Amino acid sequence: MTLLVAILFAPAVLAQPNAGNYPEKPIRLVVPFAAGGALDVVGRILGQKLTESWGRQILIDNRLGAAGNIGAEFVARAPSDGYTLLMSSVTTQAISMSLLSRPPYDFARDYAPVTMAASAPLALTTHATLPARSVKEFIALAKARPGELNYFSSGTGSGTHLAAEIFDQMAGIKTLHVPYKGGAQGVSDLLSGQLQFAFSTIGLALPHVQSGRLRMLGVGSTKRYARLPDLPTVAESVKGYEAEQWYGVVAPANTPPVIVNKLAGEIKAIVAQLDVRERFYSQGIEPASATPAEFAGVIKANVEKYSRIIKQLGLRQD
Repeated sequence: MTLLVAILFAPAVLAQPNAGNYPEKPIRLVVPFAAGGALDVVGRILGQKLTESWGRQILIDNRLGAAGNIGAEFVARAPSDGYTLLMSSVTTQAISMSLLSRPPYDFARDYAPVTMAASAPLALTTHATLPARSVKEFIALAKARPGELNYFSSGTGSGTHLAAEIFDQMAGIKTLHVPYKGGAQGVSDLLSGQLQFAFSTIGLALPHVQSGRLRMLGVGSTKRYARLPDLPTVAESVKGYEAEQWYGVVAPANTPPVIVNKLAGEIKAIVAQLDVRERFYSQGIEPASATPAEFAGVIKANVEKYSRIIKQLGLRQD
């Protein structure tokens, strides 16, 4: 009887992947937004370090479109073997689930959360010629010119879009949304004066702020950004306002826990490296980490949060 049980279960045991052998070939890391944005920056830093650690190439695959949904859906349909991963964000893992009437994927069904890697507050950033030097002055200007001030986002339904929509509602103003496929493209038009403002990641805007072409009026985090202590929070003028992105790695559902845990442990070690942390901070990004279970909890909480916000705003996308 013992021998029969051993024979019956042997194929299942043999089918289990060996963490010691993973990875045995290159890994595709899908970034669902354009190169140059914060999510892409985090993905490329992690990819470089994972390549160095494991001696296997990490291929960065920028799959653009539909506010990150094209790349996210691609990974949701990929084999559950650890060789196709997604650089995820609050947009792909939380906002889309509530914004779309028929989302192409479901967080709980289609993904195995691996770990959070970083977070980044969004900053209210304007063209330097705009006659507003504070959040309160910007609100006053927008009220005097309803529907005239336009802003870019990384796509309809993206975190940068929701940040502006929530700001409009809380500040009692009306501005015009211009969706792009990525933040870097939007900044280019903001610099040219075609756009007047945006809720941008600090790293994307800071070089242009330092050159005098753009101006940061406030940061969307609940407390002031440590590297820019003189920059007020938006919440100091609009009580309760918050706009922050997080970035992490997810795998297709049913990816074996042994692989998920190996990835999570390696990424946690990478994020703890001093040079990685400094590279993050230089881009306005803060290092972060979480176990797979903790990251799943963060995503679940964000799904619930944005479901309430999107319902309150009356937003819906087919």
